[in-house]
Amino acid sequence: DPALYEHYLAKFGLPRDKKIKEFSRGMKMKLGIAVALSHRPKLLLLDEATSGLDPVVRDEMLDVLRDFIQDERRSVLLSSHIISDLEKVCDYVTFLHKGRLLLSEPKDELIDRYVMAKAPEAELRRLDPAAVVGIRAGRFGAEALILRSALPAGMAHQPATLEDIMLYHIKEEH
Repeated sequence: DPALYEHYLAKFGLPRDKKIKEFSRGMKMKLGIAVALSHRPKLLLLDEATSGLDPVVRDEMLDVLRDFIQDERRSVLLSSHIISDLEKVCDYVTFLHKGRLLLSEPKDELIDRYVMAKAPEAELRRLDPAAVVGIRAGRFGAEALILRSALPAGMAHQPATLEDIMLYHIKEEH
């Protein structure tokens, strides 16, 4: 749809009088998204779409993706190593590591399932091993990714981030 293409060129502030080879990486990414969106797709497949972009352009791209998926008939499959981007736009997370599927489920359910517990290492090691994904000990204490349902009353903790969950699952693989 040429009109839709023009709309996205204007929305992304892309110059009409500049050769594509003179575009910055961010401008090329915006152009690619404009072309893709002008075809009114139901599904966008994006591999490392925000990698290497400055934070402002990354945020703009994520806004475009959030707008795109507001229509529940449309989806984005986003492959990324930038976990904060996934936290901002994804409803579901599938985590592959070395060709193995480690987890695949709704992001909010995944984040709600775990907490980062902080306590002396010996105390963390007494928890039910089935509830502990991993423990990391340091000079100033220890922390563990554990199931929220297994958190003992009074134990210091904080919400687990998607990055915490992924890092601890990788460590369990080794």
